[in-house]
Amino acid sequence: MKRMPLIVLLLLILLVVISGVSKPGDMQQYSDGRQEHEGLLLPPPFDMRESPEEKRMFFFMYSSASEDRRSFLEDNIEKSETVVERLNNVIRRLKEEGNDVRELEQMVYDYDVLVSEARKYFEMAENSSSDSGRQKYLELSRERIIDANSRLKPIMDGIKTYLPGPIQMSNNTLVAQGSGIAILSGSFDISLSLSEGKFSVVDFADDVVIGNEYEYERGSVPHRVPVSDMLSHHDIISYVDVNGNVSMSGSSFSVAIMADRIEIVAKGTGEVELVGKGTYNSDRVPSQDAQNVWIAPIFEVE
Repeated sequence: MKRMPLIVLLLLILLVVISGVSKPGDMQQYSDGRQEHEGLLLPPPFDMRESPEEKRMFFFMYSSASEDRRSFLEDNIEKSETVVERLNNVIRRLKEEGNDVRELEQMVYDYDVLVSEARKYFEMAENSSSDSGRQKYLELSRERIIDANSRLKPIMDGIKTYLPGPIQMSNNTLVAQGSGIAILSGSFDISLSLSEGKFSVVDFADDVVIGNEYEYERGSVPHRVPVSDMLSHHDIISYVDVNGNVSMSGSSFSVAIMADRIEIVAKGTGEVELVGKGTYNSDRVPSQDAQNVWIAPIFEVE
């Protein structure tokens, strides 16, 4: 079985989030102002092995609906400030668990300094009495936030050493119930029951069959999001406002699911990641094992 690049899953989750707030037809259309944002955020430092927390952080940072360059910068600063708070909460939690986090703590401090400087220059731009001064401080703010965002990758690398990896499946069955995000990649037969749910699928073998009664939208990855060659040759199918049962099967596909209530029965070979609150059982993992609890999220979905 061909292993799915995890950057694809990261982009899938982004589409799940965006599909929930987009009107029909919006997913491929962006104004010229939206396209000017390219390069404003982090030049994608992520490789093919992102953890679930990196995926959550990525779509949190990229899901701005702002149209103009200034508003997009302000939105990114606000989200970066929220990330600082959450990273500090993670540091405190890891310390309480007895971990040595001095190196990680220094990286978070450096990130915090850059975000604070980005905020300072943005406010100086807002208070500037001249266009030249405003543009000067906006550019300084932009440089700081790009520098800050480029440091998130090593921070996440440090955090994920404390997190469990994906559930490996090899011709076996997994049953899961919970609330949050479920990501499956590989060759599967899947039965879902969702409440207030949405999901996106990429079909790499052009053989996925999805059975349900819901309308769906086809969409491409947003313009400002880096696209791998592998993903660019395949449609993303997004379903929104799903309440009820869904079935899907295919020999090589990835699906990201987000819902208030998720019930999954998956049979096949591949990887499964469960982030949120819930439990799972697998015929490869003893039911009494602590791994039967979903990964607790670090970065909550807004």
